[in-house]
Amino acid sequence: MIITGAASGIGLAMARRLLDQGAHVMLADCDKAALAKALASLEGFGERVQAHVVDVTQAASVEAMVHRVVADWGHIDYLFNNAGIGGSLPIGSATLDHWHRIVDINLWGVIHGVHAVLPHMLSRRSGHIVNTASISGLVPFPGQALYNTTKYAVVGLSETLRHELRNDGVRVTVACPGPVVSGIWGVPILGAKGEARPPAGAVPAAEAAECILAGVARGDGVVAFPTMHRWLWRWQRWLPAGFDRWMAKRQARPATAPRSVS
Repeated sequence: MIITGAASGIGLAMARRLLDQGAHVMLADCDKAALAKALASLEGFGERVQAHVVDVTQAASVEAMVHRVVADWGHIDYLFNNAGIGGSLPIGSATLDHWHRIVDINLWGVIHGVHAVLPHMLSRRSGHIVNTASISGLVPFPGQALYNTTKYAVVGLSETLRHELRNDGVRVTVACPGPVVSGIWGVPILGAKGEARPPAGAVPAAEAAECILAGVARGDGVVAFPTMHRWLWRWQRWLPAGFDRWMAKRQARPATAPRSVS
């Protein structure tokens, strides 16, 4: 299996859990140094874990990784499209450079992964694609128009493929976590990293990985967590008028909207 964004956070936690279960895992990330550190932390799993530096914004880079996994291990049972960036930004401050950067990584990165692995899975009539979106792909938190746009797109892509591919033997799941403890906090869409900590109540990466993998094992289409954020999504779906009033009140006073990062 392949996990992108595997050098830290949810990606690395999922890799560790899957290796504990006996899987062969390809760690994929654009950060060569962090990837080497992650691989070293998993050296006890021997040849069942490998690493590949990949730029998910480049189709050729993703395709090369997929070809390597097929050549080395014969098949790909799972693709975890987990690479992504966060970043809250008022829409009035957004430049086209901001838009291109976040869309290239959060959306095109997923598209490139799906495009590269799908022919292989369809030929075998077997496989599972797991895309990491966010609770912000289900709930429209203000101040995150760029991030929400990419994550809503990932949810829409995933849900469409789940139905379209069900008779072809390929399953699709989209993970929609709330805030998760990760090194991505403080990393803007563009520019140098600043000082920032995950918000209070953020889910530890290992716990997030467990939630996602449990949902994948159940065959869930959407895995939304933690409980508070899952119910917020359901409230917005089932009682939109009440949700809109609540959101309007939040916007009327200074507040920080809940965020999720992959």
